[in-house]
Amino acid sequence: MLAISRGGRYTLHNVVPVCPSCNTSKCNAEVTGWLRRKRLDEATFLVRHWQILAALTADVTADKR
Repeated sequence: MLAISRGGRYTLHNVVPVCPSCNTSKCNAEVTGWLRRKRLDEATFLVRHWQILAALTADVTADKR
């Protein structure tokens, strides 16, 4: 996941689901570095991010049928 300002793309795989306050705090930092700096659980975040992507991908695939 790479900030748009650093060349990231507007794709589902590059979306970081955070609240507006956290998004402002994250700015253009890499999400993993930001998580470590904030002392948040990186592993839990990454697992949840994967789960959300899997669910969204399944929804998009089902809509195409």
